[in-house]
Amino acid sequence: MEEDDETRPLLKRTMEAQGHRVIVAVNEEEATEKLEGGNIRAHLFLVNVVGKSPEEALNVGRRLRRHARYDAQVPLVVIADNYGEDLAGKDANFSGNDWVSYPEDADQLKNLIDRLIQEPGAG
Repeated sequence: MEEDDETRPLLKRTMEAQGHRVIVAVNEEEATEKLEGGNIRAHLFLVNVVGKSPEEALNVGRRLRRHARYDAQVPLVVIADNYGEDLAGKDANFSGNDWVSYPEDADQLKNLIDRLIQEPGAG
């Protein structure tokens, strides 16, 4: 789920170029609609919610994961947009498979996602 109109196409292209199948949603409501019926098999939830704290964004992702009836083994990664300089370039494991990334570049996000998809339950 990516709310930012400028970031969404770039993030989608980047993820697809890395070999991922991407289903994009603009907001929580649209993501919920796309997840209805359980026809989508997700390997990871990636959420970028503009203007919310990492905790609020994690809660959005957790609601989506529950709605889709996925257990906590499916990783959730939130891209944080508001953080201090001391967090730039870091990935934080909040609990279980819930992560917040403060990426400096696309490679950092790619490395985290690759690790989480290849190592279920990594943390």
